[in-house]
Formats: sequence, C-alpha cells, structure tokens
Amino acid sequence: MNNMDIEVHRAARTFYAHYTVLLNVPNQQLDAFFSLPTWFAISAAKYLEMPEVAGRRLSDFVRTTADAPQSSPGLAGSDLDLLIQRQRSGELTPEQLVAEMQRLREERSREQQAASPQGVAAALVRKTGVPLSTWADAGQELLEVLLPVENGQPVEYRGTRARELGLSRFTLVNDFPIVTATYGYSRAEYSPRRSNDDAVQSQLNPFPSETQYAGRFPIYVDQVEADALLLRLDHDAVLNWLASNDMPASIAPGEDPALSRQAFFAAIFQDAPLRQTLEVDRAQTRMVFGLLHTLSHIYVRQAALLCGLEATSLSEYLFPRALSFAIYCNHRFGATIGALTALFEQSADEWLRSVFNSRQCVYDPVCRDSSASCHACTHLGETSCRYFNLNLSRSFLFGGPDIRLGRIRNGYIQTVAQ
Repeated sequence: MNNMDIEVHRAARTFYAHYTVLLNVPNQQLDAFFSLPTWFAISAAKYLEMPEVAGRRLSDFVRTTADAPQSSPGLAGSDLDLLIQRQRSGELTPEQLVAEMQRLREERSREQQAASPQGVAAALVRKTGVPLSTWADAGQELLEVLLPVENGQPVEYRGTRARELGLSRFTLVNDFPIVTATYGYSRAEYSPRRSNDDAVQSQLNPFPSETQYAGRFPIYVDQVEADALLLRLDHDAVLNWLASNDMPASIAPGEDPALSRQAFFAAIFQDAPLRQTLEVDRAQTRMVFGLLHTLSHIYVRQAALLCGLEATSLSEYLFPRALSFAIYCNHRFGATIGALTALFEQSADEWLRSVFNSRQCVYDPVCRDSSASCHACTHLGETSCRYFNLNLSRSFLFGGPDIRLGRIRNGYIQTVAQ
C-alpha cells in the first residue's frame, strides 16, 4: 500500500473505455425500407445480384410498395399500341387480340409480384435453398457491405492480379462511414465480470446520466468518412480450397447452383462466436473465418509499409458472410490525406502481391511449428482488430499447423495459384 500512486479518477490510466466500431447506416433515409417485413431478404438479393433486384436501389422498393395498385396491373401504352398494330395488319383476329391482352395482363401481374418485397424473399429462398431465418440473421451484415458501394462513389480495380490471388472484387470507397461508439468503462480489467462468482474483479459502468436528457445514459459517438479498400474473396475458390482440405461444403439444393454456393457462407456463420476461439466442431467456419481474418491482417500490415501510415492507424472491418473485408484509416488526420487512395491508384498490384511477403516470420521455425501466428507476422494492435487477434494463422494462407484443426494440408494462396 505504501507504493500506491494517487491518480485522478478521470485519468486515462485508471479506466478501460468500452467501445464498438460500426458502419454508419443512414437510418433516417432508410426508415421506410426497414419497415418492410422482408428488408433483409432484399439486402441479400442485392448482394447476390439476383435479376429480381437488378438496377434497383433500396429506396425503390419502398416506393414500389407504396405506389403499387391494389388491383391487377393494366397494360402499358406501348403494349396496347403493339397489339393494335398487329390486329390491323391482320396478324391477330379480334378474338386473338382479347386473348393476347389477357395473357399480357397476367404476365405483367406476375412480374409485379416477383418484383415486390414478398416476391424477392420467396425467390431468394427458392433459388438458394437457404431458409429465410438464415437471411434474417445475415441481413444487417449484407446491408453494410452494400451501402458504401451504393451510396458512395466506388472505383473498381481493373487489373488481373486480384483474380490470380483468389479475389473476386477489389474496390476503392472514398467515403466509408465508420462510427466509433463509446458506451461505458471498467476499472480493474477490460473484461467485465460475467457473474458474481467470476474471478475477474471488474464491471461495466455506464457514463453518468444526463439530466437534460431525462436521466438517460450517454453514448459518445465519433464518425469519420474515410477512404477504404474493400476486398471480396471468390466464393468458388474458397469452396475448392475447403474441398482440397477434405472439408467439402454441403450446398443447399436451390434452383440456382451459383447462388446456392454463395449462400453456403451465410449459413455457416449463423450464430458463430467469432470473438472466441473457434473449435473443431465448427471446422469449416474456422477455416473460412481464419482465412478472411488472417488475409485482412496481412494486408493491413503491408498497407502500412506502402502508404506511409502506421499500422495502428489502419483498421479492419470484416463481413464474414459476404467473404469481404475493408481496410480504412481509423483517425481523422489519416482519413483526410488520401493515403489509401494513393495506394490504390499507384501501388495496387504491388500491394496485392505483398501477401507473399508474409510466408515467413522472423520467429520461424518456432512460430511456424506452433500456431504460425504471433505479433511479428499476423497480430495487430487493439485499435485495429475487432476480434482480439483470435483465429489467425499463416497456415490458412500457405498450409501448416493449426492449434485446433491440426495440419492444414493446402493453403488458400497455393490453391488458387495452381
């Protein structure tokens, strides 16, 4: 006790702030969209690029629903003009004209029903073979991966290097809307006490209530619209990689095999505890998430070398169900200087190929023979990783030992390079 130092209770050394990082969803603009019972199905359909939603924005579904007539739709003027022209030319008799009008009216009614939110949801389940409950669980994440592209000004990478490395898409987003929300703090430890018998002597405390807001507890929010690099893995390449490691995927029997293969990843992440170490009972989930998480960390570390920002200034944002991740600058100064834009425009090929630089670690063979993951090769600072540096290993990329699955025979990079 004689060696204890006195600290002001507000000093940063005396508490651990608890916060979460979220992608800002413009709720005021999408309130009407979220009121649709099957909004998550529309998000999933747009992510899967289904023809039922092609060329339509999220707000279009709200207008379509509000403006939809209660009765069967009539024929457009162009339809009527064409039918009358065919009848005048003698191609159709009066009886055939009536029958053709009825056929077109029924066809337009089916098209209207298929384009409605309920029709999109039914088509999603029918084509993918995945139940609506799974899409409800994945809806928020798939919406988040859509919004930066739909609301921003994305620039697509046009080179061939991405495909060679098993990436299906590589995009620069100039206004990636990241929100950091700090909702409380703990004193002795970062992890709150989970029960009265828990050995961890700390608890999560809210910030003092605000009298001017009826005694509500405040949540302090900071929003940054930063440059971001958005990458998506090729789902067929990932499925082939799983099969090469004797983990073939159980694809749902949907009408569209290509959509069913993509839907497999929404299913395996349902209820997955991604902020814990994934065990062997979820082997496929561990493989896919470990691959995505490790690749994200490698690219964060390599981006720091090429764009001039510290690794602690860059963060990841993972979309596991979409096989995607984003890399962005996590503070205001770096977000405004265009470092990631310059990386995309001037060094994209070099950055993509830099994944091969992570094949070795300075602590090999000790690191390689244990977990192939340490502070020198895959770990990031706590400001950069939302998943506490769990489920990482260079073995997912290049093959080798894994602490839960044993030995991974084929790494993803070597599989796609064959």
